[in-house]
Amino acid sequence: MQAGRLDKRATFRGRPQLDDDGFESRGGYQDLFTVRAEFRPLSGRAMAEAGSLTDAIQGTLVVRDTPRTRALTIADRVTVDGRDYAIESAPPGDRSGWLYLKVSLKKGSA
Repeated sequence: MQAGRLDKRATFRGRPQLDDDGFESRGGYQDLFTVRAEFRPLSGRAMAEAGSLTDAIQGTLVVRDTPRTRALTIADRVTVDGRDYAIESAPPGDRSGWLYLKVSLKKGSA
């Protein structure tokens, strides 16, 4: 992949760490880090063939394979273009130097 295709800013967010007493120090998600990314939306036809019954945006977020991005899990979230996506899958890194994260945003149900 060409680096010029990384035309989006992706801000990853995670749950805050527990304090010494075992409680969250702050509620909700907090920003972890921001990277450059490419968003590849899944076509509406592919979503229909997969049996999706919701008005959703799904796709693949492509980021560089770094120790920080490799540590992402499905419990984390990502914001791209002002939309908050759930990370559906975070595969292990390969030798290509890129991570392909499956993300989705479900707006409502049918």
